[in-house]
Amino acid sequence: MTLAGTADQLVELRRQRGALRLEHQHVVRWRRLVRDRLELAVAAAAPPEAPGECPDVRSVLGAGAADVPPAAELAAAVRGALPIAEVHELPRLRDLDMRLARYEMRLEDALRGLTDRYIDRLARDVTEGGVDALRRPAGA
Repeated sequence: MTLAGTADQLVELRRQRGALRLEHQHVVRWRRLVRDRLELAVAAAAPPEAPGECPDVRSVLGAGAADVPPAAELAAAVRGALPIAEVHELPRLRDLDMRLARYEMRLEDALRGLTDRYIDRLARDVTEGGVDALRRPAGA
């Protein structure tokens, strides 16, 4: 293989890795959004305990407990327009998260594979042509 061909391969592998990394970032964000939506759906049916209501905690924190927002304010902030029927969305949201998780794993596997190929190619170039081969521009 020519040095130009090798450089072109490295450029292409780097481009593909960049695309996979960007896609992975998008999927991670979507998974976070779906899991947050799932958490809101559960909270609509079974809200968490209101913070600051435990006498033991208030006695330890003293004046520091004054900052805690009232339970009604917290509930209004996270519930918004969510109906109590959000519980019916749980199976769909869990399915979305599982599908995104499988896709994320495939992306991670592909990214690892491309990274291995990239490193192998770099190692071969250094072994065959020395470090100077890597410094030549693609197509030269």
